[in-house]
Amino acid sequence: MTERFYQFSAITVRICAAKSQMYKDDGILSSFITKNKEFDYSLELQMVEKVDPPEGECVFCDSGLRVYQNGKKQIRYEGPVRENTDGAYLRVSREGMFGVAQLKRQSHFERLTPKTVLNCIEAEHLILQHSGFFLHASFIDRKGKAVLFTAPSGTGKSTQAELWCQLREATQINGDRAAVRVASDGTVRADGVPYSGSSGICKNVSLPLEAVVYLTQSPETRLTPLFGVKAFQRIWEGCSVNTWNKEDVCSCSRTIMTMLTTVPVLHLACTPDESAVFALEQALEKLK
Repeated sequence: MTERFYQFSAITVRICAAKSQMYKDDGILSSFITKNKEFDYSLELQMVEKVDPPEGECVFCDSGLRVYQNGKKQIRYEGPVRENTDGAYLRVSREGMFGVAQLKRQSHFERLTPKTVLNCIEAEHLILQHSGFFLHASFIDRKGKAVLFTAPSGTGKSTQAELWCQLREATQINGDRAAVRVASDGTVRADGVPYSGSSGICKNVSLPLEAVVYLTQSPETRLTPLFGVKAFQRIWEGCSVNTWNKEDVCSCSRTIMTMLTTVPVLHLACTPDESAVFALEQALEKLK
């Protein structure tokens, strides 16, 4: 067996596999490599002819995903699995700090890739065990603080991030996702993660979170602070959380509510031009 260690958002993950099966890092994970071997979660990767059968009770099922719960062990199958798990090409079992991912040969998993590994890690669950959650957002560094643009796909998250980089010398940290985490000192931070969607932008950076900006398209620019239930709804809308797992849902809800006590949430209805940048810049300066 050979092993590799990665760290992001205060989580250290150990990946192990047979030497002949270990994937080649194509750059997605390389900036998250760590020498720290005190891991929070260990995942063993196995290439198999057929994945193991299910255990316990089926708690979730759709056309491409089937989840079982057996005591404290959770087992996830991917593939054509609406009726049963016979067509599954991926099985990930997780219990506590340890998991095993079985990938079926003679499927599209002819070899391991970093993208496959990231899918198997189930980081959206791990981050919830460390007072954090994943948010679909474009993440920029503005003067040493994080600003997150969140919105439904196609609304303009990337466009706003690019405008800030072009017009205000901001730096884009991630084009698709950020980990939002309440640190041990009570501050809220945004962390870079090795998940970047189609943007390919994912830097290993951690910054204090200045604001979360919910975007909508509008013929004129308007900026409105959000509070209470409205702020919670806009954050929840962009969260990555397995809704069949009640503990995960509760953990995510608690962390969002803690975040909202110190981090402003703003609704920016705007056109994709400098007027949006100016309006948000003025609002952020007033919040200091």
